[in-house]
Amino acid sequence: MKKPIYFDALIVYSEKFSSSASDSSILNKTPFSAKFGNSSYNIVYGYFLEISAKYKLKIALTTSADIIGAGLCKSFWEFKNQKWQKNNSSCSSNLIFDKFAPVNDGIKARRKLLFSSQKVKSFNSFKLFDLFFDKQQTYEKLAAYAIPTIALNSLKDNTLQGISDACNRLAKLVSCNAHTTDFSSDIVMKDRFGSGGENVYKFTPQQFENILAIVNQNAEISFILQPFIKFDRGFNYKNSPVMADIRFVYLGDKIVQSYIRIAQPGDFRCNEHLGGTLIYLPLKTIPQKVVNQANLIAKILNDKSSLYALDFVMSNNGNVYFLEGNTMPGLDWNTSLKTNEAEAKKLIKLIVEEIATRTQRKKKKIVNQPVKQIKFVKKNITIPRANILPNAIVLS
Repeated sequence: MKKPIYFDALIVYSEKFSSSASDSSILNKTPFSAKFGNSSYNIVYGYFLEISAKYKLKIALTTSADIIGAGLCKSFWEFKNQKWQKNNSSCSSNLIFDKFAPVNDGIKARRKLLFSSQKVKSFNSFKLFDLFFDKQQTYEKLAAYAIPTIALNSLKDNTLQGISDACNRLAKLVSCNAHTTDFSSDIVMKDRFGSGGENVYKFTPQQFENILAIVNQNAEISFILQPFIKFDRGFNYKNSPVMADIRFVYLGDKIVQSYIRIAQPGDFRCNEHLGGTLIYLPLKTIPQKVVNQANLIAKILNDKSSLYALDFVMSNNGNVYFLEGNTMPGLDWNTSLKTNEAEAKKLIKLIVEEIATRTQRKKKKIVNQPVKQIKFVKKNITIPRANILPNAIVLS
């Protein structure tokens, strides 16, 4: 087996949304294709690799399906001369910019394998990833700031009585909240481990049969229940109330981006790929109470290097609620909006600069390692290696 090609970092994307370079299909000419609905990512990650080269970094893109060992993948994509190129050689790195979640047993096992050596580091903290991946765990850690949340136990709550009991537990949790009027009687059900607004449903009171039907149709998904917050008049954009969530992107303990996502009419989900509109806003234009709560949570998290996002909503009564966190905020942009493209590119540059800083730090550690010494046991003499001349003979 040929020695793997070593890179300063590997971007490892989810196999659910990207194609392996080892795929020999004639149609497989780029890592992101129209069949996944995200072909625009070819531009995004092409730019990522292009900027990396300007920083003299060797970075490649691969997928979770390519993982074959600790920091090791069987094939990779490169972006050269404005074109994506496949390479079926194996590749490795000790720094992984991971863009995939352990959503099934296969990917979970490969993720464990990828990070099975202590030498292989994720760009983001494992602790933070685990916290945000599980929405119930996120709530339990940050309950003082978050929306009341109850997890559905698929074995216990997959009956009408079980659903009813879970909704009653949620109602009791809501009744303990200091601002009960912030919540409507509707219930939101979400994928406990999901993202991107997928598998999110809203039910009116007593729709236990409808909830149970969704649970039974999606036996592989774990769900959580939350009360629906009335937030259609909580935040104003250009002096008009909008149904929006507010996102802060952190790199370490600093906010590097802030924007809102406005839900399309008739929907409460604000995600851009579900029809929401993303608008970048200067930090000073966002209500200070939201910024303060975000920074308070960031202080609790106490993470100095990860890339992550914190999402919030403002209720119609003006109260702030933490929605969820994400260690894999999207880097894409709406190609029709130049402002969004410019802001997304700024974030990518910051990530590349951080990778450059980390790799330089690592190289400095190697260079600055203490000089090894040679010990001559017979006379117990220690001579520094640097003091031994070429071809010198040491007599004992």
